[in-house]
Amino acid sequence: MSDLTVAENGPDPLLDALQRWALAVLGPDRHTRGHTSIILLCALMYAICCGAAAHSAAVGMMLPIGPTLLTAVTFPAHLTFYILVRSGVTRHWRDPGLMVLQNLYALLAISFAYVTLGPSERGMVLVLIALVIVFGMYTHTPRLSVIHGVLAMVLLGAAMGVLSSVDPGYYPPELELLRFGVMLGSLPALIFTAYLISSWRNRLSSQRRELKQALDQVQQLATRDALTGLYNRRHIQEKLAYAAQRYKRYGERFTVALIDLDHFKRINDAHGHQVGDQALMAFASAASMVLRDTDTLARWGGEEFLFLMPNTSPQKATIALDRVRDALVSIVVSEVAPQLRLRFSAGLALHQGDEGTEGTLERADQALYQAKSEGRHRSVVAAGRETDG
Repeated sequence: MSDLTVAENGPDPLLDALQRWALAVLGPDRHTRGHTSIILLCALMYAICCGAAAHSAAVGMMLPIGPTLLTAVTFPAHLTFYILVRSGVTRHWRDPGLMVLQNLYALLAISFAYVTLGPSERGMVLVLIALVIVFGMYTHTPRLSVIHGVLAMVLLGAAMGVLSSVDPGYYPPELELLRFGVMLGSLPALIFTAYLISSWRNRLSSQRRELKQALDQVQQLATRDALTGLYNRRHIQEKLAYAAQRYKRYGERFTVALIDLDHFKRINDAHGHQVGDQALMAFASAASMVLRDTDTLARWGGEEFLFLMPNTSPQKATIALDRVRDALVSIVVSEVAPQLRLRFSAGLALHQGDEGTEGTLERADQALYQAKSEGRHRSVVAAGRETDG
């Protein structure tokens, strides 16, 4: 009942408003939305940390300057990250999500928190450092994961050494040395784990790309003619079957044109099969440049080609073939035979509702035979119930 109500009343205005708001805030495409979502999530986490820092300062666990300075720097920084990513400025950068900058900022913020925390609370910082390293292993390269981990250790180690020398009362050297030892005993293992996971992730990504390339090559071999690069006979037959289904369902008519290069045997006999192959490729190139994107051109077999033209009458398809003839006039087929020019004959047929694709192709073939018998270098439309459109 609820589904029927929704169908009658149309889309939910609240849901539409939320979707529009999400697109406006997060971005128009999937990649931008992913990057801005991470930035906003990090901003939320920093807001929680700033609130925790304010409470820590109120109960004496942190120096008063800590939450004030952390809040003053955190939100402008993340607002800058958000604007750069959401506006598309970083779209073509090597790091479009600014993950490296965000991790560097996190390390600086954690080091600052370590400086401002009280003596007994500074150990919590090691947990935050570990969190940054774990986060980086899923976003950085193996090299960057190690660099960030080592940088975190250097920053904290320097802070421990300098501060215990400058103010040994607030930063007791024995406690700082103990924390430094804990850091040396735990973070290197975590950094090495981050390196391994980043390496595995990169390897899986590389294997996924290689698999996709292999599948694309298989798809090319399955659907493309090796010589001309056009669709092969098997694929165009699938296209014809799909076009026939759309005709039955939606009434979308289509025209097929069966084409045969004139005197192709003479080209092979006079100039050799290599020039014959070049002739086939020259025709495929000229026809592909002239026809519409919605038209499909395939090598039907030998020197025969098949055009599938959706939503096109035979009369308009004849005009398209004339454009192909005009293009062939200026095409140099081969340097071996620079004077050679290609001509073709064509038979066209409009698909009719009371026949299958085999019947349409048969009528196109008969029209092609008529074009050849009438002197070649022409197009003939098969008899049938054609109407101009």
